[in-house]
Amino acid sequence: MLDYTKWKVANDANWYTDDPILTRYAKRYLSETVMQYVEHSFVETGRLAAGPIDTRAVHTDRDGAPKLIRYNRKGEEINEIWYNEGYLQTVKDGYGTGVVAYRYDLNAPETLPFFVNSILLYLLCEAETGFACPVTLSQSAAFVLEKFGSEEQKRTYLSRLASLNWDTFAQGATFLTEIQGGSDVGATETKAVKQGNHYLLTGEKWFASNCDAEIAITLARVSDQPGTRGLGLFLMPRTLPDGNRNRVTIRRLKDKLGVRAVASGELILNNAVGYLIGSESEGFKYMAEALNVSRIDTALGGLAVARRAFLEAMLYAQQRSAFGHPIVSYPMVQETLVDIITEIEAGWAVSAQMIRLFDQVHTYGTGTAADTTVMRILLSLAKYRLSELGVSAAKQAMEMHGGNGYIEEYPLARLLRDALVNPIWEGSANVQALEVLKNLQKGGSQSFVAALQSTLAKIERVELHDLRDELHGHIHRLSEILAEYGQFDGYRQSAGIKKLVNLMYDVFAAVHLLEESQYDFIQEGNRRRVRILSHWLKMTLKSEADRGILDLEIFSPEEFQAITAFGRI
Repeated sequence: MLDYTKWKVANDANWYTDDPILTRYAKRYLSETVMQYVEHSFVETGRLAAGPIDTRAVHTDRDGAPKLIRYNRKGEEINEIWYNEGYLQTVKDGYGTGVVAYRYDLNAPETLPFFVNSILLYLLCEAETGFACPVTLSQSAAFVLEKFGSEEQKRTYLSRLASLNWDTFAQGATFLTEIQGGSDVGATETKAVKQGNHYLLTGEKWFASNCDAEIAITLARVSDQPGTRGLGLFLMPRTLPDGNRNRVTIRRLKDKLGVRAVASGELILNNAVGYLIGSESEGFKYMAEALNVSRIDTALGGLAVARRAFLEAMLYAQQRSAFGHPIVSYPMVQETLVDIITEIEAGWAVSAQMIRLFDQVHTYGTGTAADTTVMRILLSLAKYRLSELGVSAAKQAMEMHGGNGYIEEYPLARLLRDALVNPIWEGSANVQALEVLKNLQKGGSQSFVAALQSTLAKIERVELHDLRDELHGHIHRLSEILAEYGQFDGYRQSAGIKKLVNLMYDVFAAVHLLEESQYDFIQEGNRRRVRILSHWLKMTLKSEADRGILDLEIFSPEEFQAITAFGRI
């Protein structure tokens, strides 16, 4: 059981070893061989994130944001980004954890799943979402080259994205957004004209994060075919093979509400050299795969902010007294803390399956067509709900701090500002809901329900049969709703899809919390996660009758301590 009294502030903890949820999922879903190979990196990243990376993040956010240097002292245009020294050290420390490189580690005793990279990314997000953004973009660019790049592109560029040698390492980026397009990628106007073994790209990118990355991938129009069908995907290096700078100008940097560490800029491409990735007609398909990686990371980013916010709130509630008692002793404070940790537990139950399916499909090649469909649905469900969770948890933690939470000397203001970007980038809630709808219209309803039923069929412990039977009812009702929903016209389907998406997330989380509860019960006889599941059901699937007013759930002191400090029930 965690003893929160041993820490004065959250930075005193190691964010890996002192996170019972994270360590549990790592040990369950990574093989013993993989754990022996990578866990030292988890431990070290937990120390770095809680310590120097978080400390430096405060300076970058307040006083050390990137600056665009347009000209040198001779008046020559150089278009370089200035970063403070602390951030540059964070770049070395952060990428040095293997957060990108582990996926391509040829010395590993077995193929390393993306679950490893995800844990490292999660830890970095607890400290600085602004730095985690370039990491995510580097992972996405690397993944596209891994799947669709030529052997020469992999040898020349993927090797640099995956390097742990600082002399050869390069960061990546994905330049997608144009001013007239936004989420409407088919409105892309940047043009690509073939010239020999490369293309010349001309156009503008309106919101390009990590805009000075050495290795970027970007969409451009290669034909007159409408929408996304006319788009190709191009590898656009910042430095050309002859050593000259590519013809890309950073017009200005965006002055953002949060995530100030990442340089987000407007780009002008003036006959910039681009190398075609794969087929001319498949550009949007390739970029969609990059977005899938980004959506995993954005979901984990929201979940990580929620975990950091919970830890900050828990410590503050124990140390802050009001009306003669620590505020943690008051029932509404306890309810808030239990709600947040329950949301985090539900988020991990969903995220673990999302990443596991991603590895089955993309790492091991063992995934079925149904697995791919369920994975795509989970990517959007998790990205939507966990992005929102980061915002709500940071807000609740700030409120628990009172006026102190609104002061920049405490971390909650920065956490909240940074969390607010997650619901926006890589596709808003509406976009994620429409992605789910698209998969449902292609037969995803059956795959999703079948996956839930298959999981529930594994619940064999007699002690869990009542919950299993209750969840059977929820799955049956969801199946009925999906069938009836499928008969609606397109307009009505679009109008109501977010409500359906929320139900799908709630049911999926409940079913997998039950499966995770059985695992805990078998491994250590602990019913804590069963109690978490019961509360999740109260918060979500049972919440409509009386809004929980009459059927109020009261936690005994022992239950509260076991739930929030990870004890036994």
